[in-house]
Amino acid sequence: MPLRWLAIQALAGLLLTNALALDLPGYAGFKTSQHNNILEITLHNPTSTVNAWSQDMHVSMTDIVRRLQEDNETKVVIFKSDVPRFFCNHFDPALENFTEDYAMLMMNITNLSQVTIGVVEGRARNAGHELLLALDMRFAVKKDVLIGETETGFGNFPVAGVCQHLPRLIGRGLAMEYILSSQDITAKEAERIGWINKAFDSSKEMYAHIDKLTSRLSTFPRSGLVASKKAINLRASPSREDFLHDIALFKALSNPDFSKIIGRIATLTNNFTIGEVELNLGRDVMLAYD
Repeated sequence: MPLRWLAIQALAGLLLTNALALDLPGYAGFKTSQHNNILEITLHNPTSTVNAWSQDMHVSMTDIVRRLQEDNETKVVIFKSDVPRFFCNHFDPALENFTEDYAMLMMNITNLSQVTIGVVEGRARNAGHELLLALDMRFAVKKDVLIGETETGFGNFPVAGVCQHLPRLIGRGLAMEYILSSQDITAKEAERIGWINKAFDSSKEMYAHIDKLTSRLSTFPRSGLVASKKAINLRASPSREDFLHDIALFKALSNPDFSKIIGRIATLTNNFTIGEVELNLGRDVMLAYD
C-alpha cells in the first residue's frame, strides 16, 4: 500500500511538472529545453558561423520573452550557445530598421520576473554583449572568451542598454575606456573588474557552479525571487526613459562613413564569417581605418 501511494505521488508530481512547463513552439533562432522550473535557451543561428543576431533570432526571442512575461512558474532562464567559439555576436548585416524593437526587447529581458543567467564560451560582442548585460548574472570560461562592443569603432554606439548597464557594473571610467575604444576584454579581466560574476578554468567547473546555484534558486519560493529581483532592479537597472533616450540619440546620430566602414569590415572578415579578424574584432577594428 505505501509503495502504491508513493507511485501515485510520483506520477502526480510528473504530471504537475509537465503541466507547469511552458508550451513552446519550435524556434528558428535558438533551441529550448525545460527541466522542472528551469528553462534553457541555446542560441543557434544555423546560417552564421559566428552566431550573428539574425531576424529569426530576433523574432524567436521576442516571442519567448512575451511568453515568459505571462508565465508564473518558470524560476530560472539560462542563455547559452552551441556555436563553437561564439556566445552571440554582432547583428546580421541584413537586419534593417530594428533598433527600437531590439532595445525594447533587451529592456523586457532585464525586467523579466525570472532569474536570467548568461553562460559564455566564446565571443560575446555587440548584440550578444547587449543580451549578456541585459541578464541578471554572467558566467564564463577563461579560455577563448572575449567580450566587448565595437559599435563606437563603426561610428555608432551601443543603444540597447550597454551604456546604462556597464557603468553600473564597472564604473564610469572603465565603461568609457572599453566602449569608446571598442576593445575586447578577457573573461579573467572581466571577472576582476565586475563585468561578469565569475570566470572558470573549465566548462565542467562552470556548469557545476551554475547547477549548484540554479538548484538553490529553483528550490526557493518564486515570490521571494521575484520580489528580490524587482527591488534590486529598481536601484541597479536602467529605466524605460533611459532606453528611450538612447534610442532617440541613436536615431539622431549622423554617421556618413558608416557604410564605408562596414563595407571595409565585411571585406576583412570575408563577409562576417569565422576567421582571424572576426575572432579578434575588438583588436582588428582598427584595420578598417588603414
